[in-house]
Amino acid sequence: MAQTKKYKPGENCEKTAKYAEYTESGKLVNEDIDVDAGHRFPPAQQKGSYFIEQK
Repeated sequence: MAQTKKYKPGENCEKTAKYAEYTESGKLVNEDIDVDAGHRFPPAQQKGSYFIEQK
């Protein structure tokens, strides 16, 4: 199984897609976040949060 890449808030987006935001502990906070390639990920709601591309 391939490792899913985690993106940090403010990091440049490499691929236009829908992303989901998770807390540091892995709890889903927000889904269906549209981010375009070349733009930055939005600020996180909690410290340590990250974004993963939805499949």
